[in-house]
Amino acid sequence: MSNVLIKNWYLLTIKGVLLIIFALMAFFNPLWSASALTMWFALLIAIFGIFTMVSAISSWKEREDKWMFLLEGVVSLVFGLILFSTPGITLLLVSFAIGFWFVFIGVSRISMAIQLRKEIEGEGWLIAGGILSVIFGLIIFARPALGVGSLMYLIAFFAFAIGVLFIAVSLKLRKGGKWVKAKMEDLKDEIDLAE
Repeated sequence: MSNVLIKNWYLLTIKGVLLIIFALMAFFNPLWSASALTMWFALLIAIFGIFTMVSAISSWKEREDKWMFLLEGVVSLVFGLILFSTPGITLLLVSFAIGFWFVFIGVSRISMAIQLRKEIEGEGWLIAGGILSVIFGLIIFARPALGVGSLMYLIAFFAFAIGVLFIAVSLKLRKGGKWVKAKMEDLKDEIDLAE
């Protein structure tokens, strides 16, 4: 599983960058209408879903958690499309939808990190991102009637933090991949010399 993550480290980077872009847009324009909030967030969730499904399918034979990863991608894509097709829903429903998605993604990330704890270093970043995501989702469930401005600042803050954590994990995976590749080349050279 760690080989799959190392190979697809850039997908986590893309997800992190998308979250940071969304966060910056939200910080600079916190008084978006509920419809605009829904549309942007729906687009973000749908893109997340597509990247997750591509990652799951491209490494199907190598992944142990392929079904969980594919489910995460499908749920994100369907959820994004539902939100995108119903932009006129109330802010309360948008809040619950966003809360549910963050809890689901957080639990998925924590589960992934627990499976990887013996295979990679730095799984703590993935756990931290998952916990942060779950906490954010629970805060939204507890306070769904927050005003649009307050909700946008809250979403922007957590999206930015989770985006940074995703990028940190992806860079750790990339660095680990280069280290493994260098060690394999050293081992191959030693075997060639021994022959």
